[in-house]
Amino acid sequence: MTVTEPGQPSGPAAQPFDPAAARHRPDPHPLFHRMREQAPVYRYVNPGSGRVLWYLTRYADVQRALLDPDVGRQLDRLPPELAAPHRRAEMRDPLAMLRRNVFHLDPPDHTRIRRLMAPAFGARTVAALERRVHRVAGELLDGMAAGGEADLIRELALPLPVLVVADLLGLPPEDRARLRGWSDEIVGSGDAGRIRRAGLEFAAYANERIDERRAHPGDDLLSRLAEAERTGGISRAELVSSVFQLLLAGDETTVNLIGNGVLELLRHPRQLDRLRARPELIGSMVEEALRFNGPVGHSRPLYVLADVEIGGTVIPRGDVVVPVLLAANRDPAVFPRPDVFDIARSPNRHLGFGHGAHFCLGAALARLQAVAAIGALVRRFPDIALAVDPAGLEWTPDLFLHGVRRLPLRLRLEAGVA
Repeated sequence: MTVTEPGQPSGPAAQPFDPAAARHRPDPHPLFHRMREQAPVYRYVNPGSGRVLWYLTRYADVQRALLDPDVGRQLDRLPPELAAPHRRAEMRDPLAMLRRNVFHLDPPDHTRIRRLMAPAFGARTVAALERRVHRVAGELLDGMAAGGEADLIRELALPLPVLVVADLLGLPPEDRARLRGWSDEIVGSGDAGRIRRAGLEFAAYANERIDERRAHPGDDLLSRLAEAERTGGISRAELVSSVFQLLLAGDETTVNLIGNGVLELLRHPRQLDRLRARPELIGSMVEEALRFNGPVGHSRPLYVLADVEIGGTVIPRGDVVVPVLLAANRDPAVFPRPDVFDIARSPNRHLGFGHGAHFCLGAALARLQAVAAIGALVRRFPDIALAVDPAGLEWTPDLFLHGVRRLPLRLRLEAGVA
């Protein structure tokens, strides 16, 4: 029997599921439940490019793909004849010039660059940043409190990671407005030409700052990476791409984590009341937000470098695997009552930050920022409500990133007082 989604065409050319369809963006979880039950290793042919994508929706299969050395991120590891259809897709990427970073590389290049960057995101460094992160979050909330109504994304979730990572890199405070502008264009414009222009402007800016650090090093991450370039540990293209990943690409995870976390608290008022009564649950609340409606829909599509068997299905070399993190994190085989938002859930072995060698480098910093931002918001405003109809919220346009573009809130310092 052929399973056909409501609204999908029937017949031999029909595809039972369309994970990329815009109608699923506000709530993709019902679709993922059906896929997990009926087609957990699902072969999907992209109607535009003809590329074959295999969507994985079971926790065990997602975890397996993220650990398999025969499933990788570098297209140049495939022979030219198998790489050709994917190469055309990469050529359409408006930020292709900024993709040579740990997110897009396999070992040994991935290992080499990650080792250079890892100390800046270790427990000691993140602990040293904690006071600064809480202070910045408080200052941003001060600005939100003045009006009684504010867009959480634009006024808190977007600026916080840019400010924090700019500090980590040692970038001048006066440059932050430009950095935010590029981030807004890249994350929010949806226009390939504008995204490419912002990427090129950022690359030129990054090159200038790297040259400055080469000439006048300081006690910051950019200086350490510039020194690694001088000694041959990292190329200039890798360095610029890594700064981009940290400053503009990496902050998208934190933005979506904060936005989705607050949205779920508003959707589940009993859990919000529970957090107010027990503020020590803020850490596990953030973990549950990562599981329940995480900031990343799926891992970067992975190239199959040799025939692999996943979930009882042989996936041929040259095809693409898409491990769906949102689906894995609601797999009932791993999570009891997976569709229940429980801020005290334990254990919580979610894959919200990925798994294996590509586990998110900045996970600890993203957690710290979410704890600081959401915790302060809940403490500061005893009365928080959405200022718009939830059905009208605009979500990121593709499945890779998962978050709302705007989250307008009504904020009252005292319950019941305007």
